[in-house]
Amino acid sequence: MKKTMKPKRKTIKNSNRKTAAISFFLFGAIALAAVFTLEFLDYRSGKYSLIFSKLIRLQQKIPAAEKFNRELTAALSGRKIPFDFLKDQGGVSHFKIELPEPLYLPLSKDLRWLVEKNRGLYRLSEVQGMKEQVIYLIQVIFEKKLTHVILISKRLAVQPRPIEMPVTPARTRTGKAPRLAFIIDDIGYADLISDQLRELGIPLTAAIIPAAPYARSEAQKIHEYGLEEIIHLPMQPKDPANHHPRDQFVLTDSSAAEIQVLLQKAREVVPYARGLNNHMGSLLTSNPQAMRRVLERIKGAGLFFVDSRTSPTTLAYALAREMKIKTFKRDVFLDDEQSYEYSSGQIKQLVELARRNGRALAIGHPFPSTLAALRDAIPWLKQQKIEVVFASALLE
Repeated sequence: MKKTMKPKRKTIKNSNRKTAAISFFLFGAIALAAVFTLEFLDYRSGKYSLIFSKLIRLQQKIPAAEKFNRELTAALSGRKIPFDFLKDQGGVSHFKIELPEPLYLPLSKDLRWLVEKNRGLYRLSEVQGMKEQVIYLIQVIFEKKLTHVILISKRLAVQPRPIEMPVTPARTRTGKAPRLAFIIDDIGYADLISDQLRELGIPLTAAIIPAAPYARSEAQKIHEYGLEEIIHLPMQPKDPANHHPRDQFVLTDSSAAEIQVLLQKAREVVPYARGLNNHMGSLLTSNPQAMRRVLERIKGAGLFFVDSRTSPTTLAYALAREMKIKTFKRDVFLDDEQSYEYSSGQIKQLVELARRNGRALAIGHPFPSTLAALRDAIPWLKQQKIEVVFASALLE
């Protein structure tokens, strides 16, 4: 009898162990489910969640961004402006809008007002001009996150009549003809801008942004057309709302190695560039330590540097001269105000500066109004016996 009882005791003991194990796992599962539930409720309410915000990285909705989304959609529908919309995998909402010129200003005001009302940040990231339209790229930021990218194509009206220029020939104090150079910034955001620059028929220097979608193809065409190209190197601005990723911008804390990598990548995209100028950079060009690190890399690469002077406190030009780098600085911006009349007036001012100093440099953008003013000024510049040269011909 004793021998037959032993297996039963063993069976009962094994059964108890299985029951305990099942109870343990059930309790653990319930506890884990409770933790996930509480974390998810925190996440949905906008609180930080280790599991859903960091480990799983679900897209957390920002109430102000969602509200702005609805209000912008309603505003576009109310004005009967057609648009396309999609949300990418990162949760960023993309609007593509096309409208005639008269509707742009009212919509622009609506956009700014809606962003400010919802306590967001509005950033006009890029403006690209073409023959028959101007494209605006707008970024909207809520809670320090990029939530919206808005692309607006504004169809243009007919350009105004050319402004009459003075007929007195310009001469410098030494009696020599003054020399002018024009740098056209932000090349690469649209295709075929190179064709428009070639059509002007004068020496122009194209400043190409390396990370722009058409940078490589435009750089190749500009070289084939016999125009000069330089790298338009993004540098950190003072505006904290600007989005400046480290793999595209030189920042004030960028190391020499990081700057070197940016320059190498830029030269791969713009292989015929013999120099560069700064894109933005109001903060970096005012920082002597950071700017010196940049200029050391520029000098090592054998490139010249043009200070775009995006800040009145820039030290870049002075430092470049001190470091014996071939350099020059911008005298005039052609299109701080985007209008034909303004750009024409700036060209007149450029001529006056060149008359006094012997040479002068203007920087503009490929806006239709800028290119039209430049095109209409060419006969007058020739009549004035003014020599238009590449930016590299003005270097000190």
